[in-house]
Amino acid sequence: MTEKLRILKMIEDGQITAAEAAQLLQALDGGASSAPPPPAKKYEGNSNDSKSHGEPHYGLDDLGQKFESFAREMAPKVEKFAGAVASQIAGVAERVSDAFTPPPEAPATAAAPSGSQHRAAPPKAAKPSAPAGGLEERQIELPVEVGGYNELNLSGLNADIRVKGYNGDKITARLTYQAKKAKAYIELVKLGGKYFLKYEEDEFSSVSIDAFVPERAFGVIKIDGINGQMDASSLSATEMHFSNSNGITNLSALSAANIYAEASNGRFSVSNITAESASFENLNAPLEAIELDIAKLKLSNYNSPLSVIMSKFDRHTSYIWSVETGNEKLSINLPTATNLGYHIKAHAAMGEIRLGLTNLQYLINEPSLVEARSTSFDSLPKKVKIAVETSNASLIIN
Repeated sequence: MTEKLRILKMIEDGQITAAEAAQLLQALDGGASSAPPPPAKKYEGNSNDSKSHGEPHYGLDDLGQKFESFAREMAPKVEKFAGAVASQIAGVAERVSDAFTPPPEAPATAAAPSGSQHRAAPPKAAKPSAPAGGLEERQIELPVEVGGYNELNLSGLNADIRVKGYNGDKITARLTYQAKKAKAYIELVKLGGKYFLKYEEDEFSSVSIDAFVPERAFGVIKIDGINGQMDASSLSATEMHFSNSNGITNLSALSAANIYAEASNGRFSVSNITAESASFENLNAPLEAIELDIAKLKLSNYNSPLSVIMSKFDRHTSYIWSVETGNEKLSINLPTATNLGYHIKAHAAMGEIRLGLTNLQYLINEPSLVEARSTSFDSLPKKVKIAVETSNASLIIN
């Protein structure tokens, strides 16, 4: 009985945990009572705890002497208390075990039942169909709960990314990837309202994504890539973010309140995009902008040419654009209409400016600096203000 009392006192003093005490008590009941408990641990509680101030820590021999008389008084209570502790811990352990046992997972390609609310099964490690180092392919479907806040986040690695919107209610993706080790984890998962491709970059040599997603189901869309081509089209959201390097980037038929996109070392093309505000930046490759009906726009390109082609300004009454490039030609083709007026400021540090629009009044007209605006600009229903700048190359606006 003395050994059980020692164990109980060690719990009280914080020297062992309840789980360790349960194991020791069960060992004593099973006939191992002659074996002493493990060495006592020092209390490691909060520094403000009264047990950590002024009280010595005892070894087992000291505890035995100190509580010898106490054992005679507590003996009748030990058995009942020990049984209760063991039962309580066993119940907790059983509940913890149940909580971490995942429910059976439905096949990845199964669609959600009609009229039901989909609950994504817990993700599990991918089962490669080829040894580590080989190219593998998987088809994944994940229903999307339309309504409320939804966010889509897809990242590729050293391979192409294609994301296209469609009139549906689930993400259908084909993943093509090369793992560095067997059973490397990669899965399309849902966490709250966030849908994303989850994997560790250092476990893969490449990850390619070819996905169809519900075109109007997401408030935020983020797509990132490196060392591959990126294509995103037919998507609508409140906010969009794109990033790609060392590959061609094509963004088309997008609609959003705000769009931010940056690319480098690959041709960058943006077309048929509507937005309240947008920023497109590229480096070391041509940037082409076609039919951008965007109220506030920033276009930047460095060390490569930049071209803009517009046939109409339709959705907004006021436009403010900033267009700049460095060390290469900049050209802009703009529409003319009776209800449309322009206010243009153009600066070419080391090149010529050619302004071919009609019905303009020149406020400044110098070889490297021009400011002009349309006749009756203030009274026209649609107004477009454009600040344009380049260096070491020509600037042409027609």
